[in-house]
Amino acid sequence: MRNLLTLVLLSIWLLVGTSAAQLVVVTPPQVVLSAGQKVQLQAYLYQQSGVAKLVTNTSTWTSLQPSIATVSKRGMVTMKGTGSAMIVATYNNAPGYGTVWNQFTPFISVPPSNASFGKIEHVVFIVKENRSFDEYFGTFPGANGTTTATLHTGQVITLGHTPDKPKHDMGHEWTDSHSNVDGGRMDRFDLETSCSVNGDNLCLTQMYQADIPNYWAYAQNYALADETFSSVESGSYPAHLMLVSGSSQTTINNPRSSIPEQWGCDAVAGTNVPAIDAKNVVSSVFPCFSATTLGGLADSAGVSWKAYTSVNGESGYVYNPYRSFSTIFNSSDWTTKVVTESDFITDALAGNLPALSWVTPPSIDTDHPPDSACVGENWTVQQINAVMQGPASQWNNTVIFLTWDDFGGFYDHAAPPYRDQYGLGIRVPMMIISPWAIQGVYHTEVEFASVLRFMEETFALPNLGGADTIANDMQDAFNYSQTPLPPLVLTQRTCPVASEDTPAFDPDDLED
Repeated sequence: MRNLLTLVLLSIWLLVGTSAAQLVVVTPPQVVLSAGQKVQLQAYLYQQSGVAKLVTNTSTWTSLQPSIATVSKRGMVTMKGTGSAMIVATYNNAPGYGTVWNQFTPFISVPPSNASFGKIEHVVFIVKENRSFDEYFGTFPGANGTTTATLHTGQVITLGHTPDKPKHDMGHEWTDSHSNVDGGRMDRFDLETSCSVNGDNLCLTQMYQADIPNYWAYAQNYALADETFSSVESGSYPAHLMLVSGSSQTTINNPRSSIPEQWGCDAVAGTNVPAIDAKNVVSSVFPCFSATTLGGLADSAGVSWKAYTSVNGESGYVYNPYRSFSTIFNSSDWTTKVVTESDFITDALAGNLPALSWVTPPSIDTDHPPDSACVGENWTVQQINAVMQGPASQWNNTVIFLTWDDFGGFYDHAAPPYRDQYGLGIRVPMMIISPWAIQGVYHTEVEFASVLRFMEETFALPNLGGADTIANDMQDAFNYSQTPLPPLVLTQRTCPVASEDTPAFDPDDLED
């Protein structure tokens, strides 16, 4: 019966995925204007084939906050008042969103440092999937969390309770992300794709300490970062490019293809990814880039590294962060330094971790709805236990950054700081686990490129010239004069039994 359900769901994915791939993109997506200033916005229809069609003059344009900004029927915006306004271009019932601002949440920078140089010898970057900060830690004491959500009507409701194994995925890519943020109002989650199926209001729910006790234990014993924002206001693919290159490579969504899982240099012909270039023109690119990665910088400097991730033929291969970079994919690194994720535990226990490690799980262990949070947490505990149960000399100079690649459609109340046309995106959890991490809630604004900058400073590497040049480096999350924090070896949990009608396979897992 489950196999039959899997086939049915896959068929639905093939039909729905094709339709969903035809998105409307407004450019420039974010503009800062003074009162009285004008800007011409453009609308593009991006189709499954990768063709981007200019539809500015055939779209219906509206402003959701006309007292702040108005828009003509051809996309000319005039800033009228103070604040922000979301501009909508609708083509064939599909909306695209742009935002104009003259007041916004600023990005707050802190002085950089290289205090970790000579003190940290191993940086481990573990990346899970699709949870917002409020969904996992909205009730954490001392953190910037909430237990309520504001709807598009202005109504404020109490967040419900997320089941361990959610029944479905939710919209969390470019279009839904921009709509949800609504110029910093964070009040349109209830309108996102599949927020509520059969009245479950899944996107407006959160978990509690009892649901994810081991994640909470790490947060209580080490540092919980409550101002971590995804580097891109979109979903998984551009975020994963950021994890190793400090740039989304101008991409804004996940790859489109005639078959699933085509997220890299080995994608089949015709695979395409929507992108916005420096002139704000929407076009398609093949998901393979020649950009320098942090792995490449490490190679040049003689610094050891590995990506412990899913390799070709393994579940979770879509999340392999180096798969989209020809500089790694077409080099010997692809077979020697991009290795199966199961090698991480072996290397950690033996004290053989490289200086830099990226770690991603198999699909079922990612925390990605509708997969079990408990199952995903257990996988995470296995990896971290291996570091803590390895040689003490290794633990004593290691830092583990644990984060989630995007918000997954779950509500979050914190407005992302304005940075550029691509981000920052909606807030996600991050934990900083190390003998030298400050204990408690860490409030500095950080993003994925912050981890890259920390790696660069720790090992005297040059920067990548992307977001890593401006991201806060997280050096202020450490105190190297404190009594080192001991390892916290945790026990895996017995997970709740899923209901009979919860699918073992979610077609969206293949794409984001």
